[in-house]
Amino acid sequence: MYKIVIFMFLMSPVEKDVLEVETLHNKPLEFAQIDKCYEHIHNNLSKLRAFAASHYGPNTPIKSIDCVQINGT
Repeated sequence: MYKIVIFMFLMSPVEKDVLEVETLHNKPLEFAQIDKCYEHIHNNLSKLRAFAASHYGPNTPIKSIDCVQINGT
């Protein structure tokens, strides 16, 4: 299984620079295939950017948005 992770470019090494996208509409957001995960990123890029901005502020740059394998799957 794969999930979406947003990596931020932070100037402060104290803060967590990773934002895991765990749910969508109160349901787990996981993908059995990596290509489906990247397809979701492509189709929802503006929403994912807005999600990151809601956590880190609109002026914090995004380093990357990637799909990562969930441990144990």
